[in-house]
Amino acid sequence: MDGLISDTSPPNKRRYGGVLPEERQRQRRAKLIDGAIEVFGTKGFHAATVREVCVAAHLTERYFYESFKTLPQLFIAVYAHLREELMAKTLAVMATAEKTPIGLLEPAIRVFLEFIRDDQRRGRIMLVDSLGIDSEVAAFSGATARDYSELLKLHLGRMVPANELAELSLDLLAEGMIGMNVLLAARWMQDGFADPIDKVVRTNLLPYQGLMSLLDKR
Repeated sequence: MDGLISDTSPPNKRRYGGVLPEERQRQRRAKLIDGAIEVFGTKGFHAATVREVCVAAHLTERYFYESFKTLPQLFIAVYAHLREELMAKTLAVMATAEKTPIGLLEPAIRVFLEFIRDDQRRGRIMLVDSLGIDSEVAAFSGATARDYSELLKLHLGRMVPANELAELSLDLLAEGMIGMNVLLAARWMQDGFADPIDKVVRTNLLPYQGLMSLLDKR
């Protein structure tokens, strides 16, 4: 009868408390990301140490090196986590928004501004520190901006009359508009979010509305 009893877990895959090693490692990695958001978002990346991140994550340093080789590598994981969270919020709000270019842009911009205002650690990580760590982090940040510019390009294509499209680079226009929105958000953050968010949303939307008005008159 003993031969009929089998353990489906492979060798060296012993469960502790019913949890496989891979899942425990995933949980520790998530704790390190949460700890890094606290440390990077309050002290800044350049003032942070591996030890401080591990203390915030309630883990020993050996578990840091189980998942990451360097702090910049951890920073990229943190940035990716925040990016995915923001993109999910953006797509969710756009799914129920008015299906017009401005109707879709307004809630998307508002979600971004709320994202950095409601947890100011996010703004420091995504808008400040990501620009001054190393070329790999800068490239990752740039790729994120391009993801959003691709999303924006779809809406700009609906704003610009068909006969004007051949004379414009939607790629450059989208990246320029995203850059403007990021700079306005960074300035709002540096000013301590003093202006009401409705005012900042309207300010961000004005260039898009102006673009539509200008093109309509041509």
